[in-house]
Amino acid sequence: MGDAAEARRRAEPGGHPLRQEVVAHHRRQRILAGAAATISERGYRQVTVADIVKGAAIARPRFYENFGSKQDCFFALYDASVRTALERVSAACDRSAGEFPERVRVGLKALLDFLESEPAAARACIVEGPAAGAAINERFEGLIAGFAALLRRGRSEATEPELPETVEETVVGGLYWLLYSALLEGKPKRIGRLLPQLVEFSLIPFVGAEAARSATLSR
Repeated sequence: MGDAAEARRRAEPGGHPLRQEVVAHHRRQRILAGAAATISERGYRQVTVADIVKGAAIARPRFYENFGSKQDCFFALYDASVRTALERVSAACDRSAGEFPERVRVGLKALLDFLESEPAAARACIVEGPAAGAAINERFEGLIAGFAALLRRGRSEATEPELPETVEETVVGGLYWLLYSALLEGKPKRIGRLLPQLVEFSLIPFVGAEAARSATLSR
């Protein structure tokens, strides 16, 4: 065994070699975390691959083993964040035994909990996503469609008659821009405090203003 290989083996926990795919996965996650931190702090357009490499504390060749460009890396971060958010919101709604307004509340709480747990990724994706230009449009539309599909599950329980076919997409789009504004301005400091406002906003088209307001006051 060569000196470099032996040194690497000793550096691993317990002296046991890690599988190459495990090492590669952790390296990729490290790069994505570095990208989230640098993009959220400096803005997508200002950040370079060199900045991401420095933030991730890796060698530049390691970056290019995983991603072809800054945009490629950012889109991987965006896709992973959206996928995790959708999974957590869907799981929260599925666990809820409540009626439609309650499922909306627990779903939005799961979303806000996720955003609070990943503040750098939240700001990078929500605030800096539009800075990627037209190239991100398809992903943005997928984000809207994914969350709209979750909201559409409760359409049969809506009390408002003759709902437009695209009301769910309209609501989700509005929620996105409410979150965008809050993250951009840093108000409130804890984004979870937006829950009552977002619940009321989401429910108004389905149950009316009075019932939507009551749903936020019942907690």
